[in-house]
Amino acid sequence: MAEKNRQWCLKRRVEASELIGAQNFEFIETDIPAPADGQVLVRTLVLGTSPAQRGYVSDGRSMHEKLAVGAVMRGRGVAVVVESKHAAFKPGDVLTASVGWQDYSVHTPTESNMSIFNIAKITNATKPLSLHIGLLGGAGATAYFGLLDVGQAKAGDTVVVSAAAGGIGSLAGQIAKLNGCRVIGICGSDAKAQWITRDLKMDGAINYKTENVEARLKELCPQGVKVFFDNVGGAVLEAVLNNLATRARIAICGFISTDYAIGQQSGLANYGNLVRNRARIEGFYIFDYIPRFAESEAKLRAWYEAGQISSCEDFDDGLERMPDTLASLFKGTNQGVKMNRVAPDP
Repeated sequence: MAEKNRQWCLKRRVEASELIGAQNFEFIETDIPAPADGQVLVRTLVLGTSPAQRGYVSDGRSMHEKLAVGAVMRGRGVAVVVESKHAAFKPGDVLTASVGWQDYSVHTPTESNMSIFNIAKITNATKPLSLHIGLLGGAGATAYFGLLDVGQAKAGDTVVVSAAAGGIGSLAGQIAKLNGCRVIGICGSDAKAQWITRDLKMDGAINYKTENVEARLKELCPQGVKVFFDNVGGAVLEAVLNNLATRARIAICGFISTDYAIGQQSGLANYGNLVRNRARIEGFYIFDYIPRFAESEAKLRAWYEAGQISSCEDFDDGLERMPDTLASLFKGTNQGVKMNRVAPDP
């Protein structure tokens, strides 16, 4: 065991026009905590990322409790038990938990996994263990339920996915293909467009930085967009609203272009198209689906073990790089589910 516990703590809040990064955090070393009766000490193996993490440390609106200045940055990850004073856990057990940006953390297990702060013991571990916060965890569940439950995608539908080379979008596009849909992905580079069509088997791609999204949608979706899985909002959402099929469904997963990214925000100018096309738009919050996580995990695991879906993991190595790992989401440099490998799998 290392002599010290490395931690990234919030130094100052992220300003509205600021790209989140190392300047907002302080990298410190503290003593490794000791578990009390009923607790476990765990070592972090992998940390995940989410655009929502910017909301924890900004002054803007967020669906999550704000992090106090000086506190360890919040983040969910995969960890291994190194010391246990809880009857249900032993050293070597693997779990997911809100471990934070640190090497070691102490947790009090509960009987319920209904909170994002509770720990969940992994009883059917699949390697790499990162899968349990990616494809088999929250990322996969978000793509699965957002597309199939909220978007109600079914065979024959034309599905468009924004941020299609990102963590959620890359999975949503594959799930749509596995359900018999025709899939068009919107992304931010020619390399990403090639990746999602060649490797992820999407039927078409649009580079929003170099192409006219609305014109390309008319070309690629002549009958209109039946299902839109949106991760970005803004101008891309407006372009899709101008190309809707009758009774289209729009699942709003995120809005990184208008809420989390820097720059001026604006409202939709063409939402009347929802009425004209009798379309439905619905936002969703993945933690509302926690009671059904076993359903998505079972289906995604079956596809993964059959070689039908890629986990689409994009790693940085080393806790010291964690601010840059998160920042990559807002720079658009990640390709797939962005994670940080803090320590090797046991």
